[in-house]
Amino acid sequence: MKELHITDEEKAESKKNRTLAELSVTVWLTPENASFYQKNGFLYVRHQEQDSRAFLCRQFPLEMLWEFISVLDENQQEIGIVRRTDLFAGEQRELLETELKRRYFAPVIEEIIQVKERYGFSYWKVRTAEGTLNFTLHDTFRSIFRAQENRLILSDVDGNRFEIPDVEKLDRKSYKKIELYL
Repeated sequence: MKELHITDEEKAESKKNRTLAELSVTVWLTPENASFYQKNGFLYVRHQEQDSRAFLCRQFPLEMLWEFISVLDENQQEIGIVRRTDLFAGEQRELLETELKRRYFAPVIEEIIQVKERYGFSYWKVRTAEGTLNFTLHDTFRSIFRAQENRLILSDVDGNRFEIPDVEKLDRKSYKKIELYL
């Protein structure tokens, strides 16, 4: 009897040729079928007797910070979705939330010191809990996103994000500097 061996290339080709119905099946990761752990500073998931490096991606990054977390493998293939991080207890929950905080880190702007406009770019000097920062926005009106009624996310030319949790709580001078873009 001949043994059947499937190569890694054949597995990859099989994944590429999956049907829409196969792709649309949601795999929910729960404490009963998945576990998360850290190895050499990286997050890993054990699911269906397989260990994979885990990359977390919020499906709703502005509204639901700890819900609907997509877990991807090293090939950016979805392993499954964590419905809520609080379904996991103790160290596993802490690992998930720490990784999400690291991935979606956005310094909170406490004061806008200066904004200068030149040739379609705006140059910002702000104060955050991390200290004074300088960054550049291209097409300023499109680089400022209203995440909620008063919450703003600024995305600079390097892809870094900055957050203003409540624009109305800024001091008067800071508010005047950003008011034009609201």
